[in-house]
Amino acid sequence: MQKLSIIIPVFNEQATIYDVLVKVNDVELVQGIQKEIIVVNDKSSDESAKEVERYLNEFPSNNVQFINHEVNKGKGGALHTGIKNATGEYTIIQDADLELDPNEYNIIIAPVLDQSADVVYGSRFLNQKMQGSKMGKAANAFLTNLSNVVFGTNITDMETCYKLVPTPIFQSLNLVEQRFGFEPEITAKLAKLKHLKWQEVPITYIPRTNEEGKKIGWKDGFRAIYCILKYGWFTSKKSSVNRGLGEYQTTK
Repeated sequence: MQKLSIIIPVFNEQATIYDVLVKVNDVELVQGIQKEIIVVNDKSSDESAKEVERYLNEFPSNNVQFINHEVNKGKGGALHTGIKNATGEYTIIQDADLELDPNEYNIIIAPVLDQSADVVYGSRFLNQKMQGSKMGKAANAFLTNLSNVVFGTNITDMETCYKLVPTPIFQSLNLVEQRFGFEPEITAKLAKLKHLKWQEVPITYIPRTNEEGKKIGWKDGFRAIYCILKYGWFTSKKSSVNRGLGEYQTTK
């Protein structure tokens, strides 16, 4: 791995996007790996775009792509744009809030560098100090367990933002979900590629509240259930590709 593409979808994150960009920029990847930062502003109605521009003016660099959507497409739509423009050997997703710590990138890429994994998920549930409401944890656990049954996987955090995937594979998948259904869709479609070796590593998670700007809600939970069934059981009846993972390992 010579370059890591980091996709940051942004929608109304004026309070945090500047700090996130500073944190991402400050991370020094091991083995001299370079960073490519792709910021996709999904037609924010606040000052998010100005905050990104403020960062670019204060920290001029040629490793940041700033893309503005003319219409709001949703988080999945923003990620589609970022994935299309990624040029690193691997791609990881970074939310524009401060719930996850970019300093843990090196933990996530380690299994790829030692060739023990092709795909790495950062799991919030492997961290014994995981924060969050009981309802939120229960909902995430339910969706992950359901996806394990449907996709034939064995992971602990399907909804995690930190998914490290080879860029060519990311770009080869026909991804269609525009909102938060992206998470089960990408997991389902990766699970069908049985040659891939997967691994999970623990990550730090400090959730924010709805008042602080958290956007995912109960409607997205129902959509996630629908997407798990749609891209798992329903599509498997139309395909000869077996579900499941070629190899799987969890790092605790």
